[in-house]
Amino acid sequence: MERNERYEVDNLGQIVVGNPTTLTPTEKKIMIEKVFSRNGWNYELLSEETSAHFKIKLVNSNLKKEYTLNLYHGNVRKEDPERNREEKKIQLGTDNDPRNNVDDGIILGFYVYEDKTRIDNAIIVAWPIEKNKNYPANPSLRVNMRSDILPAKNQGFHIDKTTGKNVVAFRPEFIYYYLERYKQLHYSNSDEQLSEAIREDSGVYNDSEIQDVLEIKFNSGYQSNFERNRIIFGAPGTGKSYNLKKDCNTLINGTTGSHERVTFHPDYAYSHFVGTYKPVTDDNNSEIKYEFVPGPFMRVYVEALRSGRTGDPQPHLLLIEEINRAKVAAVFGDVFQLLDRDDDGVSEYEIQASEDVKKYLAKELGGNTENYTKIKIPDNMFIWATMNSADQGVFPMDTAFKRRWNFEYLGIDKNDGDIKGKIKLGTGSHELEVGWNHLRKAINEKLAEDCKVNEDKLMGPYFLSKKVIKTVSDTDNTIADPDNFKNAFKNKVIMYLYEDAAKQYKRRLFDGCNTAGFSTAKYSSVCDAFDEIGIAIFGENFKEFYDKQGV
Repeated sequence: MERNERYEVDNLGQIVVGNPTTLTPTEKKIMIEKVFSRNGWNYELLSEETSAHFKIKLVNSNLKKEYTLNLYHGNVRKEDPERNREEKKIQLGTDNDPRNNVDDGIILGFYVYEDKTRIDNAIIVAWPIEKNKNYPANPSLRVNMRSDILPAKNQGFHIDKTTGKNVVAFRPEFIYYYLERYKQLHYSNSDEQLSEAIREDSGVYNDSEIQDVLEIKFNSGYQSNFERNRIIFGAPGTGKSYNLKKDCNTLINGTTGSHERVTFHPDYAYSHFVGTYKPVTDDNNSEIKYEFVPGPFMRVYVEALRSGRTGDPQPHLLLIEEINRAKVAAVFGDVFQLLDRDDDGVSEYEIQASEDVKKYLAKELGGNTENYTKIKIPDNMFIWATMNSADQGVFPMDTAFKRRWNFEYLGIDKNDGDIKGKIKLGTGSHELEVGWNHLRKAINEKLAEDCKVNEDKLMGPYFLSKKVIKTVSDTDNTIADPDNFKNAFKNKVIMYLYEDAAKQYKRRLFDGCNTAGFSTAKYSSVCDAFDEIGIAIFGENFKEFYDKQGV
């Protein structure tokens, strides 16, 4: 996307990427007159207080109705490119303060794309007048293309209940429906009042559509071939994180969805994962107050619910690294019950939300706390994790927790086809050119056969990073930085074998050190032996293991 491009809604009601269009002052003035001059209504411009503030009079003799309004207006135009490119805004200028005309004031923004002449291609956005907003400071009044303009274009009339601002967007033919109810739509104190206001015109919303505006939508209709709850497990170096990252890109790229990554550790708790009350400092002063601070689960959850309320739900993903390094039953707490998903990807069972969570959801998504008494995980929220059961310091998972996940095993030789690097190890008569992948496989075989080490403690092809095993070129398989490789082999491979995988079998695995005048009693001695005799540190029979790998 070019710097000047934004997400737009075209005349077919589709999200597209394009250059924003705005009306000139004269075009906007004509547009305003056309919008209000319809269906027996007469529009009269009483005065132009400023370029963004008109006093207008609207009369319909058939209905014997009349409005005199203070109309504050602006173009719905592009935001700064560093912000969300789905966002648009209007600004009224420093000379206008709608708070001076709360009783008969309205704020309207006019959105057009490409065609500025046809009124039926426009979308009108209406904002409430907020008593605490400093309008003379020329604040931006924002609207979202995907969550506000898109449904208004396709459905005719849309009320934003996700931000709590009660922004309304609609096609021009709904202008007098809006004027009849704008105070109820913008300033109602409860969902019941808002529902009643909408219900007054049954031709616009039926009961089920009213519920779509007011209620949480767990089943958004989002479809995906990916499992919602996944755990990828395998030995170290098999590429668990890499595979999740690749699948994350497949899931998210080309959408406006999001993902968040978190790493579990032994001290990680429910309060970190879901959220808790914490002391925070007010931006305007140094006063400390307490408020609910959401954890990664709740942040992704809110984004998924917000997206699910639009006409185009997007995927939102929580990535958990090293899930079993924390006590997962304690970390997930009551969220554990939500992990059972039905065929559509929605939680089969609901849980009672705490008062803290209800208040937070109402603050973020709009409505009152009673809308969020019972919650589920929506179908557009994904939770993926990595796990290595062989790591030191991991916690066991109970069967009930495991049953709620789709486990995917990565074998120790999975995705090793691209590993080609070769290097000369050892000195003098011990010098030998070896391939990293074949060396790794030979070490694994000796661990399994001679030391009876379980597969989950063996080494995957990416136990050493791609940077370490990088070759000179596509045609030259020599490892580009041999000194870096040798240091990494000592600091990562030998250390892992010595301190973890073969901790109880050091003499058996490194038996070549004992016959060459070195000692397996000290890690440093094994490293010194590696510098001198190379792979012979693994003993006389190790060459047989290595030769079987196809070299």
